Amino acid sequence: MHPATEGPHRMALSEKCARWLAAWAMLLVGAGALGQCLAGQQDWPADVPGWLPPKPGEHPRLLFRQADLPELKKRAETPEGKAIVKRLRFLLDGANGEGPPKKADKAGAEREVGSFTIGHAAGYGLLYLLTGEKKYAELGLGCFERMIAGERDRDMRYSFVNPNGELRSGSSWAVAALGYDLCYNGWAEADRARVAKAFLTTAKGQQGHDLEKVVRKPKYRPSKNHTGGIMCGAAAAAALYDDPGTEGAKIRQEWLPDAYRNTVAMLTEGFGDHGWYAESQGPSHVSSDTGLLLWLKAAKVACGKDFITPRPNAQYITLRWAMEIIPQEGRPQYPLRMAAGPSYGTHEFTRAGDWSHGGQFAQGFGAVDDKFKPALLWVYQSFVEPYEHKLCDQEKWFNQRGWLAPGEKTYDAMTSPWRAVMAFVNWPIGVEQKNPEGILPKAVEDRVHGYYCFRNRWKDADDIVATALLGYGPKDAYKPKFGPIVVWGLRKRLEFGIFTAPGPGEFAPKPDGSGTVSAGGKHLGVDFSGASGAPLLLAMVGIAGGASQGEARFTTLAAAGREIVILTLSKEPVPPPKAEGHKVLVGGQTITFDGKKLTFAK
Repeated sequence: MHPATEGPHRMALSEKCARWLAAWAMLLVGAGALGQCLAGQQDWPADVPGWLPPKPGEHPRLLFRQADLPELKKRAETPEGKAIVKRLRFLLDGANGEGPPKKADKAGAEREVGSFTIGHAAGYGLLYLLTGEKKYAELGLGCFERMIAGERDRDMRYSFVNPNGELRSGSSWAVAALGYDLCYNGWAEADRARVAKAFLTTAKGQQGHDLEKVVRKPKYRPSKNHTGGIMCGAAAAAALYDDPGTEGAKIRQEWLPDAYRNTVAMLTEGFGDHGWYAESQGPSHVSSDTGLLLWLKAAKVACGKDFITPRPNAQYITLRWAMEIIPQEGRPQYPLRMAAGPSYGTHEFTRAGDWSHGGQFAQGFGAVDDKFKPALLWVYQSFVEPYEHKLCDQEKWFNQRGWLAPGEKTYDAMTSPWRAVMAFVNWPIGVEQKNPEGILPKAVEDRVHGYYCFRNRWKDADDIVATALLGYGPKDAYKPKFGPIVVWGLRKRLEFGIFTAPGPGEFAPKPDGSGTVSAGGKHLGVDFSGASGAPLLLAMVGIAGGASQGEARFTTLAAAGREIVILTLSKEPVPPPKAEGHKVLVGGQTITFDGKKLTFAK
């Protein structure tokens, strides 16, 4: 969908912000990363061509515009659209979406289908727009009455009034604003203004942070996982600006320009340019899943600011999962590098959370370029969807409590109504899924954080992923497990050696997922060509190997005046590596080290 648009309203980064980014980049990653952080700032965010700003009181505006409603109603008539709407109705009240949500309590009702969430108003709002029946807008208004009166989400940390800390505030207000936006035209003028004013007058207890605070001056730096859940309150600012009830608040003139600067910082210091997050994958769920992707979509539709298309940073918040997920042990998993506790997740790709750990695809499809959607859809349908009924230990409650009927698909709307809204709007209905081969690169570098991911294919549990994290770049409370080489392949998980460096390396990827990295006097080569006789061959200089076990065999040889460590990963026998002068031979593969980098002949 494409919002109606009009003339550009470019907001270039201020001179002050540019100086701040420059100083940050120089301190953290040196001159090489400076260009990465600052290059192209004049087109990021890009102005949406022909974008037309909403008029005061014009809604919907966050995920789509009024002109998009005919297309949305057509989507509702497709098999996928019908399934998602049916899912939405079930999540609203445990039946057909015709009644109000049940009150949650601390005795466990928070895990009951249809118990109250901040996302309920958005669900009713979508039904109102699709059907034209005002009873759904009235149900949405009833949700706001309960929120304004102080009723909390079934996850008691989230609430419209007095949420737990600044982290929960931004997310709570962003998702509430989605309901405001979708229900707006079904309310009386007095109710519209009253709800709008409530967003501006509510604050978090004695700490006193309000919507303006979370939008303009988030409490933490972007490298702290709380930040995405705070600054996404900008989606609420985008929903409210110039509306009746917001008189005197300079949302468009002052709040949103600050939000744009915060977003650039989030996408260059929190998340990197290819999906790595400063505190690792587990904490990244808190920043990405709780409203950041909603805001990126809203920035484009409601504000005419495109953070998504010009650069890979925002897109790889979602595309990183296509690079890392492997279906192992009957469930989607990924090579985790996390120093935080298990409350932030494990190597399981968990999705049954109302806030963090959920909705990665439902939201993510709206924050990637169209050319990547067939590949992302393939990953979801091949590696994630088949296991919705085989959830990990942390999610067993999901099926035990009847959240999913046998054979039913969730469309990544596992528990929360607002995720079903995101799925309905974003799902690539009518797009043919395609294997990521030829669409996504198989080897990527996140230069902001020094993360390298090499993948041989997208097929099954025997896929191979090799990763390295050099250890430089922004950090905060949780420092990722940097240094070890981590290999997941042929249903085996390996961790060995130490590869660290003070700044970016020299990266030479190949189309088949092979590649080399040289940084800090250490060198890594990944070979998926099969020329060695093994599906995976690693060559390393300055990086120690590990203990051979089963399909994984380590060998250390002297060549070119250095020790070269070889790892072969194969279910079948592989010719033993041997050194010949400055070269190492493994089967039909020749490895050369010239003192500066490793090279594979094939």
